[in-house]
Amino acid sequence: MRTISAPWWRLLPIGIFCGFAISITGCASASPTVSGVIDRTAPAEDGVRLIYLGTGGWIFERGDDQVIAAPFFSNPGLLKTGLLPIHSDLDVVDQFMSRYDVSRAQVILVGHAHYDHLMDVPRIALEHAPGARILGSRTVKNTLGTWSGIGERVDEVNDIAGDQKTVGTWLRYGPGVRIMALRSLHAPHFEGYTLYKGTRVRALNAEPRWATEWLDGTTHAYLVDFLNPDESVAFRIYYQDAVAPPPVGFAPESIIRERGVDVAILVPATFDQVDWHPEAFVENLQPQRVLLGHWENFFSAPISPADPLTNLAHFENRLERVFDGEWWKPELWTEFRFPTR
Repeated sequence: MRTISAPWWRLLPIGIFCGFAISITGCASASPTVSGVIDRTAPAEDGVRLIYLGTGGWIFERGDDQVIAAPFFSNPGLLKTGLLPIHSDLDVVDQFMSRYDVSRAQVILVGHAHYDHLMDVPRIALEHAPGARILGSRTVKNTLGTWSGIGERVDEVNDIAGDQKTVGTWLRYGPGVRIMALRSLHAPHFEGYTLYKGTRVRALNAEPRWATEWLDGTTHAYLVDFLNPDESVAFRIYYQDAVAPPPVGFAPESIIRERGVDVAILVPATFDQVDWHPEAFVENLQPQRVLLGHWENFFSAPISPADPLTNLAHFENRLERVFDGEWWKPELWTEFRFPTR
């Protein structure tokens, strides 16, 4: 990976990339879209498995330790989302989640409380991951309230999250997993406007009916460490479920100086609404590999094409200009196997 001198991304105008983005197609490379199994481990080697569940959903697994990043399978259409009540499609959630055994999952990560990140979580937590805690903001906790049956399982992170200069509180989930929430921010969806923006200060006693009632709340990214018995870090994952304007969403510099990230999961959707995403995150996280999440159109079936509002080719070209390591855009169910280090 290239060495990048800080803080270059603050000093230069965003338009220098690809000729002010006028000739995007002329400088973009082919997208490394993958499916199936990508295995970088040797036989009998200790490794970590990451499985893409579509939208913001992932399974992170090492041995008996299992972490879920909030999946979303219900995918109501654009017209219904705008005009009609929406709800979790329990049959679809069960169909998709039953593909994997997540019964031993210790925690479900929720970056923010929009419906496409939280609406399917109650079903997953009750039926598929009954022992998992839910990690999220105060708005996540209050949105789940009393109606969901899992409100008391939420570990609220508003006051313990870290940032670029501050080391947050590590939360332990069994002997082999620790997680730090990072203060982040949901980028605008278009023209500086963020949909369903707001916080929820009181617990709901009934499920939200409309997309507008799933307020985003405070947004968080997460550092996930799988630990060895001696407490050393075997594998480190950075997970974000929404684009953020850097340095918001950064991991603490002191933590990264000790050990960079093995895998950074970055979001392309709405990246053009902020400056220096993904470049600044590559500089901050020093990742060995990069995976793209939440890149597809989630107004249609879970197996769906790319978000039509995001120029993925431009995002990918900018990533390649600052990152020499391996990176992929996974299709649904893609499984990655990486060695620990």
